[in-house]
Amino acid sequence: MHPLDILFKLLNQANNQGAGPMRQCTEIDRVLAELEKRARSGGSNYEPRDLQVEAVKKFWEMGEFTSLKEARLVSFGLAVRPWNDRRCLMEEPERFGVVLTRLREWESSPRQFRKCYQGLVRSYFDYDGLGRDVPATGQRNWRQLRTYLGDKAQLIKDATINPDWVGCVLENKALFSETPCAAYAQDLLDGREDKVRRIRELLGITDASWFTRELVLSQIARVCAYEHEAFTRLVGRLLEMLGGNEVLRDRGLQMILNRYARIPQAPQHAGLKNYSVNAWGNPWLPSNEHRWGGVTEQARQMVGDWLKQEFIELFFTKLAQDGLGDTRRVKFWVQYVPLIEKIYFALGSHAMYSQERDFVELRAKLKGLTVNLEDSNPFNNAFVMTMGDLVAVEFSGESNAFYGYSVKRSLPFDLSKPVRSAPVNGKNSLKNDVRILYLRHQDNVHGYSDWEDRFKKELEDKFGLLPGRRAVRRVAVRPVPADRPSQAQSSAPPQAPAAFLTTPYPPSPASEVYSEENVRSLAQRYNASVVDRRKMGGALWLVMGDNSEARRILKAWGFQYAEGKGWWKKDAG
Repeated sequence: MHPLDILFKLLNQANNQGAGPMRQCTEIDRVLAELEKRARSGGSNYEPRDLQVEAVKKFWEMGEFTSLKEARLVSFGLAVRPWNDRRCLMEEPERFGVVLTRLREWESSPRQFRKCYQGLVRSYFDYDGLGRDVPATGQRNWRQLRTYLGDKAQLIKDATINPDWVGCVLENKALFSETPCAAYAQDLLDGREDKVRRIRELLGITDASWFTRELVLSQIARVCAYEHEAFTRLVGRLLEMLGGNEVLRDRGLQMILNRYARIPQAPQHAGLKNYSVNAWGNPWLPSNEHRWGGVTEQARQMVGDWLKQEFIELFFTKLAQDGLGDTRRVKFWVQYVPLIEKIYFALGSHAMYSQERDFVELRAKLKGLTVNLEDSNPFNNAFVMTMGDLVAVEFSGESNAFYGYSVKRSLPFDLSKPVRSAPVNGKNSLKNDVRILYLRHQDNVHGYSDWEDRFKKELEDKFGLLPGRRAVRRVAVRPVPADRPSQAQSSAPPQAPAAFLTTPYPPSPASEVYSEENVRSLAQRYNASVVDRRKMGGALWLVMGDNSEARRILKAWGFQYAEGKGWWKKDAG
């Protein structure tokens, strides 16, 4: 065959083969993708701790870098404590600034500078500059680093290929602002976590970082900006977010409480009340004052009122002597919750020592508010409230009368010691003749169809107390009991009061002439109680202290002073 024919044949065969499909080769695509991935990763966001420690120690002594590698390791190790004590570069007033100054050497080269910048980002998220016990130098340096990272971010961008983490930094520069997590709050509330997850992955943010805590707080802040109704619906969810971290719990709870307290006539939220009290204790106890220091007075009063209402319900239901709830007394005293300043429980032996689960939990809830009630009936209990000038005493048995005392006079009992409910005028007894109010829970008495109406009238007239009002109008009253109970046939003087809680008002000039009217007039001016036992062979008593202004008049009238008891006159009248 002619050579030309052979060539023609070969070319024709090649042409026919070229028209057919070629076998696809994916190997080159995989290699290219891997190379691109490596280029975009830009190196690991991790450096071994031992290498960081070594580099930090060297810089600590020398104050300079001998290589880019050392600069990168120190950048990663700003929060590392090489000597396992409090020392670290982030908390150094001078060395920290030197680190940032020395890094200027590589600022003109994005590929070199970002090796150090990546480490600085890691240190920024590792060091808790927003923590509770962070020294002032650490806070200041951390804020300086935050500003530095924001200002220098553009220097890490190369004209060609950039790692993915570089793009992440440039797209999320708000990470280096005073509200680093605010931009992600709504996404997280709506269940969109992809963006945050990718940021954490690319920048090496661990679960231990402050970033985790601030993400939760940013969501709380976001919800606190909602309208009242929308905010209220999400309170339970916000409490679940707080978890067990105390810093997160305290800051988040403060935000939630302060926001909830701004709701007009805010309804009681059992979950918020229980969470708050479990975290910080009773809001009106002095021992817990520092825990509640971060909330507004309005928020503290709100939780305090919720707790007082719960205690009232507990006393007249759980501690009811007959085992049945006294809903009328609950409804009555709940009206006065805004006026109640202090609450105490005098518990009988059953409530104080029972190991039943309900009573164990009850005593835990009442921690710091209980005192022993010594009573022959182990199921008897007493409830003591202070409202303005009134010290109110209720007993668990409905048949027991209500006793009302004035703080302007000497109280006949001391709640720092075990108290009694009998006998009247007994040592440290809650029942004493110096009371200003003595009212029974009986209907159709003195023209009142319901006992509640009579109680309300007496509280207003004698103490200026009106349901639901915080402002208390304080008035001086005469020690005349409303329903005087039968007195024991005894000439013994009334029990000496535990202590004077307030100083009496200065007296007006009184007549030097002794008379029943002048005695009671003087007693009223000094907020003293008059107890007349002359018909039983006893004496006429003025239960008060040894006031220097009144002493001259009383001595002129023939009264004698008994230390800790008051003034008495045996043959008076």
